Amino acid sequence: MELGKNILKRCTEKGMTVAGLARLSGVKQPTIFGWTTGRAVHKIEDLKKVCVCLEISLHQLLFGCPDPFEKQGDKIEEFVWGQVKIVMYRIPSKGEV
Repeated sequence: MELGKNILKRCTEKGMTVAGLARLSGVKQPTIFGWTTGRAVHKIEDLKKVCVCLEISLHQLLFGCPDPFEKQGDKIEEFVWGQVKIVMYRIPSKGEV
């Protein structure tokens, strides 16, 4: 299952265990472990909490790649406020494409 592999991969990259991710995100450890084995139901609220802790988009967590529809480049600022991620992009003028 892609989700489970992506969680474990990102935890490894961040030097985090599943138990540590559970503590940090507030999602129960058996739930996260169930995701890694493909035996748990996915609640979007819990997935979002894990995404914030792993500093990864929901699309990337689920599919293992960046969202092809997310605007890339010309990013001015990005920050997380609570459970909200805010990304600001420069808006091109009429003459720019």
